[in-house]
Amino acid sequence: MRRREARAAALLCVALLTAFAASARASYDPVGSGATKLTLDKGFVAFLKRAGVRLTASQGAKREGGIYLLPVVGGQIDPVEGRGEANAEGVLSFTSQGRRVPLRGIRIEASRQPLVAKAGGSQLKLATAKRTTARRAGFGTKLTSVELRLTAKLITRLNKKLRPKAPFGANQLLGTLVTNAQPRLATIEEKGTATITLDPGFLAKLDSLFVSLNPIAPAQRFGAQATFPIAVGGAIAPDGSEGTLRTGGALEFLQLGSGQVFWSEPWLDLAARSDTAEVDIEPTPAFPGKIGRAGVLDLGAAAFTPDPRARTISVSGAPLVLSAAAAQSFNEAFAQGEPPAFSAGEAVGSVSFTAQGQ
Repeated sequence: MRRREARAAALLCVALLTAFAASARASYDPVGSGATKLTLDKGFVAFLKRAGVRLTASQGAKREGGIYLLPVVGGQIDPVEGRGEANAEGVLSFTSQGRRVPLRGIRIEASRQPLVAKAGGSQLKLATAKRTTARRAGFGTKLTSVELRLTAKLITRLNKKLRPKAPFGANQLLGTLVTNAQPRLATIEEKGTATITLDPGFLAKLDSLFVSLNPIAPAQRFGAQATFPIAVGGAIAPDGSEGTLRTGGALEFLQLGSGQVFWSEPWLDLAARSDTAEVDIEPTPAFPGKIGRAGVLDLGAAAFTPDPRARTISVSGAPLVLSAAAAQSFNEAFAQGEPPAFSAGEAVGSVSFTAQGQ
């Protein structure tokens, strides 16, 4: 009996640790787009008519009968755990006989109180839900709240400000709320590799100057290809327009008896169209030593392919050219003379990767 209990306790500990580890890996993605739909209950629509109250939409919000549509423009959501919030654009206003209660700064939360806004000057929880569920929608999250009911604070404010023909009642059914929130940046998991296929001309130039190109683990080199494991901490836009893809490892450029250049932890900065690295130029004091993160390669035109179903973002054969700063450091370390051997914009290779969103 004791053995069984000990085994059950051990299995429970493993399950809890696994759940904790998964939760620790999950991250909040900044929300960039989407839409939220508030569908009024038919009974609530009939009540508004009896009470002489209208619910109008403006400033980006739209009304289609008993359905109100608002663009999602911000917020943050953890798509793995289904937690967070989405900010909606637009204003919904309860109006009656020239009196008005506008709902501004509308926010949708993944909770039992999903609808929040500034109502008549102060922020209120507008409604409670029987339940709110979250499920994956491509890179993003779909939040669904059913059986929304008006909160007591909102009811008090509406009755006081609007003085409707029929008062709003306690726990009054409002309708349902569905929000599709897509990330501006998708958190990238620590999976896969980025591959740089080196340009033959660049490799030939290094050989002519007796400069060896050596990978430092966990980077690897296989002939004309250098691979770098995708590291934790990166987040990129599904369309490749911005964000940072982090990789591990380093490249060493070594000319015996002269200079030594290290490019460590290459990161692709997609907004800047640059591949940055922690640069170290040795030996010192002849060379500057560690100079910190700097752009070593410039990224050319690239076609990014998002796959919402698999939640992957891929690019193949995006050109990389030498940055002005890297060309200068190479000339100083390996080719002191005229004319300079290395120049800004010369082809170094191309990069390919498939990044896995969380």
